This record gives sequence, structure tokens and C-alpha cells, in this order.
Amino acid sequence: MTNICKKINSKIKGKGIPIVLLHGFMENLEIWNDIYSNISTKKYKVLSIDFPGHGKSVFTLEKKNTVFTMEEAAEIVKKIVKKENIQKAVFVGHSMGGYVALAMAEKYPEMFLGLCLLHSTTESDTLEKKKNRIQSIQLAIHHYPLFITTSIKKLFHYEKLCSLQNQIGFVKNIASNTHIHSIISFLKGMSIRKNRTFLLKKTKFPKLYIAGLYDRILDIKRIYEEIKNGNQIYFFAIPTGHMGHIEKPKEIIKILENFIDFSILET
Repeated sequence: MTNICKKINSKIKGKGIPIVLLHGFMENLEIWNDIYSNISTKKYKVLSIDFPGHGKSVFTLEKKNTVFTMEEAAEIVKKIVKKENIQKAVFVGHSMGGYVALAMAEKYPEMFLGLCLLHSTTESDTLEKKKNRIQSIQLAIHHYPLFITTSIKKLFHYEKLCSLQNQIGFVKNIASNTHIHSIISFLKGMSIRKNRTFLLKKTKFPKLYIAGLYDRILDIKRIYEEIKNGNQIYFFAIPTGHMGHIEKPKEIIKILENFIDFSILET
């Protein structure tokens, strides 16, 4: 972790309420382009970060047996946030980015004005999901192009794949440039992440879930069950797959802005 801030790519703009955008697996900060460009820069200071081996961030661990945990990623996020002199922020985590945000919320809850889990969950991997990640690692090693193609198609609303070709191509291009060792290491890290559902009740800051009605990665019925025993939880279901910020960016921006403004009133 020495000098990790020098190896991690990030960008920041705007003034006002700090927002930290954490991308998902095989993505990078460009995945937030629509959000980053259209959210009000007069009201919000927006920071987005590339995880190691994603986008322009360097991944220095080259061994295939490396495990990069959500806790390690959370420490990187904390360092970048502090480097930008942000004391408290609303964290928005897409999928794996949500797992990282949760790891950070467990250790540093005082840094949170609010948390948005965008197509993400507090639950750990099921045995079936862990098995699927192992299979994904083998496919990535032996058939990388096939792994990328099949993985990306699963992320989108299955009935709208034809109309979403530009968006799929955009996400696929980002994924194709993700370092293979990073892919393997983060897959392993996600598979061993802990269940953090207890944070939904333990933490005092507002929590927002945005779930896709046609998400093939996360079952929306499980999300409904997950949030039952939490406090200060707000929930929106949108007509997308796992990529609401790509499929319906304007809708996501509206939901986020309302939540962020509300989060400030609650603090």
C-alpha cells in the first residue's frame, strides 16, 4: 500500500456536497461519464476513482494467486478521499463498488453522509456464486475474449440488447482493457467478502438501494428481504438490468440528487 495514491487514477470536479463514485468489476471511472457530466457541479463535488488494474490505475501484483480484498480496496478509497481533503461524503458504489463502500462503512462510518448501493448487496457470496466465480477465473485465463463477451451481455436488460448495442460496446471496451491479474484477484476477493447486512441496522447514516427489475446478477427478491430489518433505508426499483447508470442515467441522476439532498438534511 506504500505510495498507493501515486498509482491510483482519479478525477474530481465541482464544489459543494462531496460524492464519491466507486465503479464495479471490470469497469473504470469512465462508466460514470453520464453521471459525472450531468450532475450539478454547483451543488456537488464529485470524485471518481479507478480501482487497481482498472482504467488508468496501476496493478502491481502480478501473481495469479493474489487475492485483492474489498478491505484493501476500501483503504485505497480512504487514502484518495483524504488526499482530496474530503472529511465526509455520500458514497455511491455500483456492484463491486458497493462491496468496497460497505467495507469502508464498517471501519470508517464517520466518513459517510450517506451510502447508495447501486445494483449491489450487503450479502456475501452463496456457495453457488463462489463456484461461478471460480469458473469465471478459469474462463478468463483460457478464453479471455469469450469471458468478456458473455460477462458483459449478462449485465444488461435481456429484452433490450439490440437497442443497447452502443452501451454494451462501451462497457465491453472498458472491460477488455482491464488487467487480467486484476480480474482474477478481484474475483477471488469478492468471493471471500463478508456479509455486512448488520450495517443496515448499525449505521445511522441514510442508505439507498437502486435495484434493476431485470437484473440477472442480483435477484431483486433477495434485495427486498435484505432491507427489511435495516433503518433509514430507501429503495428504488428501475426497469433496467445491472447497469442502471448506463441504461437509464437521467433517472439515476434524479434519484441520487434527491437522496443526497435528503442525506444532508438528516446529518
